[in-house]
Amino acid sequence: MPEQMTAVTHDLRCVKCGFVLRGLPVTGYCPDCNTIVMHTLVETIDIPSQALARPIHARRVARAMLAVAVGILLWTVGTTAPMISRGILVAFGSSVPGEGAFADRLGVIVGFLGVLMMTIGSLQLTRRDDKILRSETGRADRWLLTGVGIWIVAAGASVADIAFGFRAITRLSADGPWFACLAVELIGATIASVGLRKFTTVLGRRCRRFRHAGNARQSIETMVVAGAIALVAALGGEILPRLDYPDAAFVARIVSFITGGLLLMGAIYLVINFGWIHRILSNPPPQLEDVVRVVLPLGERDCAN
Repeated sequence: MPEQMTAVTHDLRCVKCGFVLRGLPVTGYCPDCNTIVMHTLVETIDIPSQALARPIHARRVARAMLAVAVGILLWTVGTTAPMISRGILVAFGSSVPGEGAFADRLGVIVGFLGVLMMTIGSLQLTRRDDKILRSETGRADRWLLTGVGIWIVAAGASVADIAFGFRAITRLSADGPWFACLAVELIGATIASVGLRKFTTVLGRRCRRFRHAGNARQSIETMVVAGAIALVAALGGEILPRLDYPDAAFVARIVSFITGGLLLMGAIYLVINFGWIHRILSNPPPQLEDVVRVVLPLGERDCAN
Protein backbone atom coordinates (compact mmCIF):
# COMPACT_ATOMS: atom_id res chain seq x y z
CA MET A 1 0.00 0.00 0.00
CA PRO A 2 1.69 3.27 -1.03
CA GLU A 3 2.34 5.81 1.70
CA GLN A 4 -0.19 8.60 1.86
CA MET A 5 0.84 12.28 1.75
CA THR A 6 -0.68 15.38 3.37
CA ALA A 7 -0.45 18.58 1.37
CA VAL A 8 -1.63 22.17 1.75
CA THR A 9 -4.65 22.89 -0.41
CA HIS A 10 -5.39 26.42 0.82
CA ASP A 11 -3.72 29.74 -0.04
CA LEU A 12 -1.90 29.59 3.28
CA ARG A 13 0.89 32.13 3.63
CA CYS A 14 4.16 31.41 5.40
CA VAL A 15 4.25 33.11 8.79
CA LYS A 16 7.80 34.31 8.19
CA CYS A 17 7.94 35.51 4.58
CA GLY A 18 4.35 35.37 3.28
CA PHE A 19 5.02 32.85 0.52
CA VAL A 20 1.89 30.95 -0.57
CA LEU A 21 2.31 27.33 0.55
CA ARG A 22 -0.45 25.77 -1.53
CA GLY A 23 0.54 22.32 -2.81
CA LEU A 24 3.47 21.79 -0.45
CA PRO A 25 3.56 18.79 1.92
CA VAL A 26 3.09 19.67 5.58
CA THR A 27 6.44 18.04 6.34
CA GLY A 28 8.18 20.20 3.76
CA TYR A 29 9.79 23.61 3.92
CA CYS A 30 8.96 27.02 2.52
CA PRO A 31 11.01 27.39 -0.69
CA ASP A 32 11.55 31.09 0.01
CA CYS A 33 12.74 31.19 3.65
CA ASN A 34 13.16 27.49 4.52
CA THR A 35 10.59 27.65 7.36
CA ILE A 36 8.88 24.30 7.94
CA VAL A 37 5.30 24.26 6.69
CA MET A 38 4.08 22.66 9.92
CA HIS A 39 5.22 25.74 11.84
CA THR A 40 2.91 27.91 9.74
CA LEU A 41 0.04 25.49 10.32
CA VAL A 42 0.55 25.54 14.08
CA GLU A 43 0.79 29.34 14.20
CA THR A 44 -2.16 29.94 11.88
CA ILE A 45 -4.62 27.22 12.87
CA ASP A 46 -5.25 26.94 16.59
CA ILE A 47 -7.11 23.64 16.83
CA PRO A 48 -8.32 24.07 20.47
CA SER A 49 -9.85 27.46 19.66
CA GLN A 50 -11.60 26.09 16.57
CA ALA A 51 -13.58 23.77 18.81
CA LEU A 52 -15.24 26.82 20.39
CA ALA A 53 -18.37 28.37 18.94
CA ARG A 54 -17.97 31.83 17.49
CA PRO A 55 -20.35 34.61 18.59
CA ILE A 56 -23.46 34.82 16.43
CA HIS A 57 -22.65 38.41 15.48
CA ALA A 58 -18.89 38.00 15.36
CA ARG A 59 -18.15 41.02 13.17
CA ARG A 60 -20.24 43.35 15.31
CA VAL A 61 -18.59 42.04 18.46
CA ALA A 62 -15.17 42.53 16.86
CA ARG A 63 -15.95 46.14 15.94
CA ALA A 64 -17.34 46.77 19.43
CA MET A 65 -14.17 45.49 21.11
CA LEU A 66 -12.02 47.67 18.88
CA ALA A 67 -14.21 50.71 19.65
CA VAL A 68 -13.80 50.05 23.37
CA ALA A 69 -10.02 49.82 23.02
CA VAL A 70 -9.73 52.99 20.92
CA GLY A 71 -12.01 54.81 23.38
CA ILE A 72 -9.75 53.79 26.26
CA LEU A 73 -6.73 55.05 24.31
CA LEU A 74 -8.36 58.44 23.64
CA TRP A 75 -9.37 58.80 27.28
CA THR A 76 -5.86 57.88 28.37
CA VAL A 77 -4.32 60.47 26.05
CA GLY A 78 -6.67 63.17 27.31
CA THR A 79 -6.04 62.24 30.94
CA THR A 80 -2.30 61.74 30.93
CA ALA A 81 -1.38 64.67 28.67
CA PRO A 82 -1.56 67.22 31.55
CA MET A 83 0.33 64.89 33.90
CA ILE A 84 3.08 64.16 31.39
CA SER A 85 3.44 67.79 30.27
CA ARG A 86 3.73 69.02 33.85
CA GLY A 87 6.28 66.33 34.66
CA ILE A 88 8.38 67.38 31.67
CA LEU A 89 8.17 71.07 32.63
CA VAL A 90 9.22 70.33 36.20
CA ALA A 91 12.08 68.09 35.06
CA PHE A 92 13.51 70.92 32.93
CA GLY A 93 12.94 73.58 35.56
CA SER A 94 10.16 75.44 33.77
CA SER A 95 7.12 76.99 35.39
CA VAL A 96 4.03 74.82 35.63
CA PRO A 97 0.75 76.32 34.38
CA GLY A 98 -2.24 76.19 36.68
CA GLU A 99 -5.16 73.85 36.22
CA GLY A 100 -7.68 75.04 33.67
CA ALA A 101 -5.07 75.88 31.03
CA PHE A 102 -5.93 75.36 27.37
CA ALA A 103 -4.08 72.01 27.24
CA ASP A 104 -6.07 70.77 30.24
CA ARG A 105 -9.40 71.79 28.71
CA LEU A 106 -8.47 70.10 25.46
CA GLY A 107 -7.47 66.97 27.37
CA VAL A 108 -10.83 66.88 29.15
CA ILE A 109 -12.71 67.09 25.84
CA VAL A 110 -10.56 64.39 24.21
CA GLY A 111 -11.04 62.18 27.26
CA PHE A 112 -14.81 62.66 27.13
CA LEU A 113 -14.89 61.72 23.44
CA GLY A 114 -12.92 58.58 24.30
CA VAL A 115 -15.37 57.60 27.04
CA LEU A 116 -18.26 58.26 24.66
CA MET A 117 -16.74 55.94 22.06
CA MET A 118 -16.07 53.33 24.72
CA THR A 119 -19.69 53.58 25.91
CA ILE A 120 -21.03 52.98 22.40
CA GLY A 121 -18.69 50.01 21.97
CA SER A 122 -19.71 48.58 25.36
CA LEU A 123 -23.41 48.82 24.51
CA GLN A 124 -22.78 46.95 21.25
CA LEU A 125 -20.60 44.37 22.99
CA THR A 126 -23.18 43.59 25.66
CA ARG A 127 -26.28 43.37 23.47
CA ARG A 128 -28.44 40.47 24.55
CA ASP A 129 -29.13 39.05 21.10
CA ASP A 130 -25.99 36.90 21.13
CA LYS A 131 -26.84 33.85 23.25
CA ILE A 132 -23.44 32.22 22.75
CA LEU A 133 -21.56 35.22 24.10
CA ARG A 134 -24.00 35.71 26.98
CA SER A 135 -23.66 32.08 28.06
CA GLU A 136 -19.87 32.43 28.26
CA THR A 137 -19.58 35.87 29.85
CA GLY A 138 -22.31 35.54 32.49
CA ARG A 139 -22.82 38.75 34.46
CA ALA A 140 -19.74 40.46 33.08
CA ASP A 141 -21.96 42.79 31.04
CA ARG A 142 -23.42 44.28 34.23
CA TRP A 143 -19.99 45.10 35.59
CA LEU A 144 -18.91 46.60 32.28
CA LEU A 145 -22.00 48.76 31.80
CA THR A 146 -22.07 49.90 35.44
CA GLY A 147 -18.44 50.96 35.32
CA VAL A 148 -18.83 52.70 31.97
CA GLY A 149 -21.95 54.50 33.27
CA ILE A 150 -20.02 55.92 36.23
CA TRP A 151 -17.13 56.72 33.92
CA ILE A 152 -19.14 58.75 31.40
CA VAL A 153 -21.06 60.68 34.09
CA ALA A 154 -17.79 61.80 35.67
CA ALA A 155 -16.31 62.65 32.27
CA GLY A 156 -19.46 64.63 31.44
CA ALA A 157 -19.10 66.53 34.72
CA SER A 158 -15.56 67.51 33.67
CA VAL A 159 -16.91 68.92 30.42
CA ALA A 160 -19.66 70.74 32.34
CA ASP A 161 -16.97 72.22 34.55
CA ILE A 162 -15.37 73.75 31.46
CA ALA A 163 -18.57 74.80 29.69
CA PHE A 164 -20.65 76.12 32.60
CA GLY A 165 -18.17 77.06 35.29
CA PHE A 166 -18.95 74.14 37.60
CA ARG A 167 -16.10 75.13 39.91
CA ALA A 168 -17.71 78.51 40.56
CA ILE A 169 -20.95 76.82 41.62
CA THR A 170 -19.24 74.36 43.96
CA ARG A 171 -16.74 76.99 45.21
CA LEU A 172 -13.91 74.54 44.75
CA SER A 173 -10.38 75.54 43.81
CA ALA A 174 -9.33 75.49 40.19
CA ASP A 175 -8.00 71.93 40.39
CA GLY A 176 -10.73 70.59 42.68
CA PRO A 177 -13.33 69.50 40.09
CA TRP A 178 -10.67 68.07 37.79
CA PHE A 179 -9.26 65.77 40.45
CA ALA A 180 -12.69 64.87 41.84
CA CYS A 181 -14.02 63.89 38.40
CA LEU A 182 -10.82 62.02 37.57
CA ALA A 183 -11.05 60.04 40.81
CA VAL A 184 -14.64 59.02 40.01
CA GLU A 185 -13.61 58.12 36.46
CA LEU A 186 -10.92 55.86 37.87
CA ILE A 187 -13.50 54.15 40.09
CA GLY A 188 -15.70 53.57 37.04
CA ALA A 189 -12.69 52.29 35.11
CA THR A 190 -11.92 49.79 37.87
CA ILE A 191 -15.48 48.45 37.88
CA ALA A 192 -15.61 48.30 34.07
CA SER A 193 -12.28 46.47 33.95
CA VAL A 194 -13.82 43.53 35.83
CA GLY A 195 -16.36 42.95 33.07
CA LEU A 196 -13.98 43.85 30.26
CA ARG A 197 -11.41 41.30 31.45
CA LYS A 198 -14.07 38.59 31.20
CA PHE A 199 -15.01 39.56 27.65
CA THR A 200 -11.34 39.71 26.72
CA THR A 201 -10.74 36.21 28.04
CA VAL A 202 -13.79 34.71 26.35
CA LEU A 203 -13.16 36.30 22.96
CA GLY A 204 -9.41 35.85 23.18
CA ARG A 205 -9.83 32.09 23.25
CA ARG A 206 -10.28 32.25 19.50
CA CYS A 207 -6.67 33.27 18.93
CA ARG A 208 -3.42 31.45 19.61
CA ARG A 209 -4.18 29.79 22.94
CA PHE A 210 -5.05 32.86 25.01
CA ARG A 211 -1.76 34.62 24.24
CA HIS A 212 -3.28 37.91 23.19
CA ALA A 213 -6.13 37.66 25.67
CA GLY A 214 -3.63 37.22 28.48
CA ASN A 215 -1.62 40.21 27.29
CA ALA A 216 -4.77 42.33 27.07
CA ARG A 217 -5.85 41.36 30.59
CA GLN A 218 -2.41 42.24 31.90
CA SER A 219 -2.62 45.63 30.18
CA ILE A 220 -5.99 46.33 31.81
CA GLU A 221 -4.69 45.47 35.28
CA THR A 222 -1.54 47.54 34.77
CA MET A 223 -3.55 50.54 33.61
CA VAL A 224 -5.80 50.48 36.68
CA VAL A 225 -2.81 50.43 39.04
CA ALA A 226 -0.85 53.02 37.04
CA GLY A 227 -3.91 55.27 36.88
CA ALA A 228 -4.33 55.22 40.66
CA ILE A 229 -0.65 56.03 41.24
CA ALA A 230 -0.69 58.78 38.60
CA LEU A 231 -3.79 60.37 40.15
CA VAL A 232 -2.33 60.43 43.66
CA ALA A 233 1.00 61.74 42.40
CA ALA A 234 -0.64 64.48 40.32
CA LEU A 235 -2.75 65.50 43.32
CA GLY A 236 0.38 65.62 45.46
CA GLY A 237 2.12 67.75 42.86
CA GLU A 238 -0.66 70.35 43.19
CA ILE A 239 -1.12 70.31 46.97
CA LEU A 240 2.44 69.92 48.28
CA PRO A 241 3.73 73.29 46.97
CA ARG A 242 0.98 75.04 48.95
CA LEU A 243 2.15 73.19 52.06
CA ASP A 244 5.70 74.42 51.46
CA TYR A 245 7.11 71.07 50.36
CA PRO A 246 8.66 71.91 46.97
CA ASP A 247 11.02 68.93 46.89
CA ALA A 248 8.22 66.47 47.58
CA ALA A 249 6.09 68.20 44.94
CA PHE A 250 8.93 67.79 42.44
CA VAL A 251 9.11 64.05 43.14
CA ALA A 252 5.33 63.76 42.85
CA ARG A 253 5.39 65.45 39.44
CA ILE A 254 8.08 63.09 38.20
CA VAL A 255 6.12 60.07 39.50
CA SER A 256 2.97 61.28 37.75
CA PHE A 257 4.99 61.73 34.57
CA ILE A 258 6.38 58.18 34.71
CA THR A 259 3.11 56.48 35.65
CA GLY A 260 1.23 58.58 33.10
CA GLY A 261 3.63 57.28 30.46
CA LEU A 262 3.05 53.71 31.64
CA LEU A 263 -0.70 54.29 31.47
CA LEU A 264 -0.39 55.52 27.90
CA MET A 265 1.84 52.58 26.91
CA GLY A 266 -0.66 50.17 28.44
CA ALA A 267 -3.47 51.72 26.39
CA ILE A 268 -1.47 51.41 23.16
CA TYR A 269 -0.63 47.80 23.95
CA LEU A 270 -4.29 47.14 24.73
CA VAL A 271 -5.35 48.47 21.32
CA ILE A 272 -2.76 46.24 19.61
CA ASN A 273 -4.03 43.09 21.34
CA PHE A 274 -7.69 44.03 20.84
CA GLY A 275 -6.85 44.61 17.20
CA TRP A 276 -5.57 41.06 16.95
CA ILE A 277 -8.73 39.66 18.51
CA HIS A 278 -10.73 41.86 16.12
CA ARG A 279 -8.95 40.31 13.13
CA ILE A 280 -9.51 36.78 14.41
CA LEU A 281 -13.24 37.36 14.96
CA SER A 282 -13.73 39.18 11.66
CA ASN A 283 -11.61 36.79 9.57
CA PRO A 284 -11.27 33.53 11.48
CA PRO A 285 -8.48 31.17 10.44
CA PRO A 286 -9.50 28.39 8.06
CA GLN A 287 -10.48 25.02 9.41
CA LEU A 288 -7.82 22.35 9.39
CA GLU A 289 -9.72 20.17 6.95
CA ASP A 290 -9.87 23.13 4.54
CA VAL A 291 -6.12 23.54 4.54
CA VAL A 292 -4.76 19.99 4.40
CA ARG A 293 -6.00 16.84 2.74
CA VAL A 294 -4.80 13.31 2.16
CA VAL A 295 -3.72 12.73 -1.43
CA LEU A 296 -2.48 9.55 -3.05
CA PRO A 297 0.91 9.42 -4.71
CA LEU A 298 0.81 10.15 -8.42
CA GLY A 299 1.35 6.52 -9.52
CA GLU A 300 -1.60 5.07 -7.61
CA ARG A 301 -3.86 7.96 -8.61
CA ASP A 302 -3.21 7.10 -12.25
CA CYS A 303 -4.00 3.44 -11.59
CA ALA A 304 -7.24 4.40 -9.88
CA ASN A 305 -8.28 6.33 -12.98
